[in-house]
Amino acid sequence: MKKFLLSLFIIFASLHLSAQQPAPVAVDDTITIGLADSVVVNVIKNDYHPGGIPFRVKSGVGFGFTDSTVTFYLDYDKYWAWTKNDTIKYFSYSLIDDNGYSNMESFGHVYVAVDNSPYDYLDTNNVEARVSSADLQFWKLIDPSNSNNDLGFFFPKELHKSPIFSSNFWIGGLDDKDSIHLAAERYRQIGLDFWAGPVSVIDGKVTADVSNAVNWNRVWKLTKDEIIYHKFHYSDPGYQPIEAIATWPAHGDTSMGQAAYIAPFVDVDGNGIYEPMQGDYPLIRGDQCIFFVLNDARVHDETGGGLPLGIEVHVMAYEFYNTDTLAMHNTVFYSYKVFNRSGNTYHNTIMGLNSDFDIGYAYDDYIGCDVSRGLFYGYNGKPVDGDGEEGAYGDTVPAQTTILLSSGLMDADGEDNPAGECDESINGTGFGDGIIDNERFGMNRFVYFNNGGIPATNDPVIATDFYQYMNGLWKDSTAIEYGGTGHVSGGAYGPAASFAFPGMSDPCYWGTGGEEPYGPVDWTMKTAGYEPQDIRGTGFSGKFTFKPGDMQRFDVAYVSAFAEEGKTALETVLDYSDFVKAKYAQNPNGFGYQYLGVNEKAKSNNTLKLNVWPNPVNDKLMFTCTSNHGKAVYTIKTLTGKIVSKGLVYDNQEVGVDMSGLPSGLYIIHVNTQTGICSAKVIKQ
Repeated sequence: MKKFLLSLFIIFASLHLSAQQPAPVAVDDTITIGLADSVVVNVIKNDYHPGGIPFRVKSGVGFGFTDSTVTFYLDYDKYWAWTKNDTIKYFSYSLIDDNGYSNMESFGHVYVAVDNSPYDYLDTNNVEARVSSADLQFWKLIDPSNSNNDLGFFFPKELHKSPIFSSNFWIGGLDDKDSIHLAAERYRQIGLDFWAGPVSVIDGKVTADVSNAVNWNRVWKLTKDEIIYHKFHYSDPGYQPIEAIATWPAHGDTSMGQAAYIAPFVDVDGNGIYEPMQGDYPLIRGDQCIFFVLNDARVHDETGGGLPLGIEVHVMAYEFYNTDTLAMHNTVFYSYKVFNRSGNTYHNTIMGLNSDFDIGYAYDDYIGCDVSRGLFYGYNGKPVDGDGEEGAYGDTVPAQTTILLSSGLMDADGEDNPAGECDESINGTGFGDGIIDNERFGMNRFVYFNNGGIPATNDPVIATDFYQYMNGLWKDSTAIEYGGTGHVSGGAYGPAASFAFPGMSDPCYWGTGGEEPYGPVDWTMKTAGYEPQDIRGTGFSGKFTFKPGDMQRFDVAYVSAFAEEGKTALETVLDYSDFVKAKYAQNPNGFGYQYLGVNEKAKSNNTLKLNVWPNPVNDKLMFTCTSNHGKAVYTIKTLTGKIVSKGLVYDNQEVGVDMSGLPSGLYIIHVNTQTGICSAKVIKQ
């Protein structure tokens, strides 16, 4: 017993003495580096030892370490979404001195800020939407292991609450051997199918690499007013265009096999070269836009190693500023131009959009679709959203739609296919307009899948799962059936259905091949007995043939709305969606483009005339607008979009605006009439 107590005493004494020994102290480091850079950090440069005893690195989490350094690589796939505002605790290390001593103070960290700008926000109207240089929109993904990531779609933007969590573009088709080529992402928690930038095509081979992805891992944000300012000042002495105009990615690097033309621009002198200092300017959509480029020429981790298509996608997200029409003021648009850069012809090609609606609190929602409108939607399944959780809307809850405005061209048949039939003309475009073979798909399939639940109907994992959903099949290869859960094990009564939860929106039964459902027609999540929950859906368009060199369009809109008097939020947002679709249908291929004429007094409509005087102005600005418009609304804004004056103007009425109290600079006046928009620049001295 005495020997045992003596041993314990010796051990405790040893520990006590060890604790009293001075040990090296690690001081945390902070550095800024570029994405995908390999960096050697001299971590002991600012570390020290209280006793002056030499010390060294004992261990380091990275790609290797020496006595004084740790080497690491900032992986693109993991850190593409990080910016200088998001500091990464990238790795830790420990120190030990020559006497073999270390303690808790001997552990240090290296914090990394990434020189990277992969996203920006559309925010000119009632929605603030995060647009990223990835196939992952709205969600502010930082660390997939962190469940407290910030959202990125806010409606209304002042509330900082969100009706939609994330959204992603999907595309898949079959090659001449019927092998599936498919690119589809959801949350990038498993990996990536897309990365940023254009592809290189050399000797018929489509490639892209990480250095190209890093260079293009950014977005270009512009407003119409910024472009107007550029148009009128590019020739001024000492003028320098803003960065987004100066670096607008109009051209690829042809020496690398990239496409000669990428971002659209107006070529004032017609020489085929984007030269902003010669008056050329970016061709944007809407009053504010964000542009970026994607490709799928990489290993497809998100879809389980599915084959790439060799596509390049040019994306423009945009908004309109229109406070007098809430439908447009509550809408975010995306325009996708999808290029087949490969040598493959893909048949049965399908494009789609996956949206994860979270109407504030995520776990009390319903989803559904409207066949005739070509859209799907999310709405709260209970009168009150959540139970006081952060981000919940409470008792004033919006609804949200995703509209597939139009998609790929239908395969040519030499005809102008008629409108009004029980076929794709229900929600497609170009039908019955007198033009042959310009018909484009709308939404011809809507499916959902569960976050968990039975394996046959839960999240897709591999390319086959994704493509089966695209074709209206569950993961167990059974058809989606009308009614119940849509699965034979969940009360479905048939027949096979192209649209899940259509309600009463398919009166001619297009989605069931003309067959009347074998049970109740009004099929919704509520009538099926679903409890409100966290659920997500995908709208699809196709099938079409995608040939080498082809470009296919895919235009979508996200519309948000609160309930108007006498209506539910869902009824209101469907009405708003009708308005948005009608506007788009007036010019599906060129919708929203801002071709800015050379005459500042009239914009692209000879019936409109805006006279402004004096200009430059010191005190009172006078203007008249002639257009036979009756009554219109005028706004005067700064270049940042801040409204400094707003009011009504009648046809040919002289209006005076006091500008004496405003700072010197450039202002833009808009007059929104029933026949168009007049714009002019005003210089305040």
